[in-house]
Amino acid sequence: MSARPAMARGHEEVRAARALLEAGFPSQAVSHAFMAGFHAATAALQAVGETPATRTGVLSAFGRRVVREGGLDHETGRTLRKLFEDRNDVDLALAEAPPEEAEAAIENAQALLDATARWIENGADGRPERA
Repeated sequence: MSARPAMARGHEEVRAARALLEAGFPSQAVSHAFMAGFHAATAALQAVGETPATRTGVLSAFGRRVVREGGLDHETGRTLRKLFEDRNDVDLALAEAPPEEAEAAIENAQALLDATARWIENGADGRPERA
């Protein structure tokens, strides 16, 4: 299964998060930043043939298959977890995110997308693909 559609959706979510922040909706921007990271994680898992059924399943499998087994930087795995926790705060606990927190979430989501794209391009195991 191709990882491209999930990565494309991740980039759309980052753009949506930026637009929401600029329009004065930082809490909603945080939620979209998580979705960008979620789609990046989904793309990475698709690249290794895994398709978890739930969001928590994606987080768990990403940590196991992509970070621990696949060699993606551990900080990137922590970034996904932080985005998930922040999203839960604003969506489920109805916490208000300050604009600075939303900006940080968007930057983290973009960094997660970039790191995941490089990981997939390198053969989905952190090593360059062989010809």
